[in-house]
Amino acid sequence: MGFLEAYKSFWKNYINFNGRSSRSAYWYAMLGNGIILVALYICLAVSGFSLFMTGGTGATRVSGGLAIVFIIALWVYLLAILIPAISITVRRFHDSGKSGFMALLYFVPGVGSLLILIFMCFASDGANQYGESSDDI
Repeated sequence: MGFLEAYKSFWKNYINFNGRSSRSAYWYAMLGNGIILVALYICLAVSGFSLFMTGGTGATRVSGGLAIVFIIALWVYLLAILIPAISITVRRFHDSGKSGFMALLYFVPGVGSLLILIFMCFASDGANQYGESSDDI
């Protein structure tokens, strides 16, 4: 699955917690989200967000207002990707033959995200109780 196909699939399967997702689909979707988030953070930095937050003398009304627009855009995007990101993580766990409830590892402070990162790198399990094997890289 290519980058654009994976990113479109990420949004089409917004609340689909059933089935499977290949490694390529998962990582391409996360790459797409990462690119957008980095772009929003760069826009925040360029718009004078740090000066706006510290009350520095270099902040103008325009940069402060623009920073607020980018903050709102960032939070809206983060809220928009929350459910599909959990959904694709559950489907990726299914692809490697594990229960989708393992996505609850996100709530384990410190090591939870690291464990999920490791589990997302595992190869496909072949046919299992969640369906046929998905295409993989």
